[in-house]
Amino acid sequence: MLNEEHKQFNLSVGQKIKSRRLELKKTQSWLAKKIGVTFQQVQKYEKGSNGTNPFNLKQIADTLKVSILYFYLDGVSTSCVMDVSRTEEPLILTKEMEIENDQSSSR
Repeated sequence: MLNEEHKQFNLSVGQKIKSRRLELKKTQSWLAKKIGVTFQQVQKYEKGSNGTNPFNLKQIADTLKVSILYFYLDGVSTSCVMDVSRTEEPLILTKEMEIENDQSSSR
């Protein structure tokens, strides 16, 4: 049987999953398909009645484009824990960042 702290953690994670999913305007079925579970299982995660294992939580984080830390930190907005490695914007380097006379082997 789960202790109260464990139940509260599952509830907190579930609320964050739902919040981020809705922020992205996605359905439970969409998330379920992406992580390989049923929509009922996603529903249980979101309600906090079922916890998820670390592997599934990582899959959920990747799918929702947030760092896994998003689920562990309280009071932090998604913009603070966005998984920047998953952004689709190109990286633009400025002239000021260029190293003059670089003799490294990467050039």
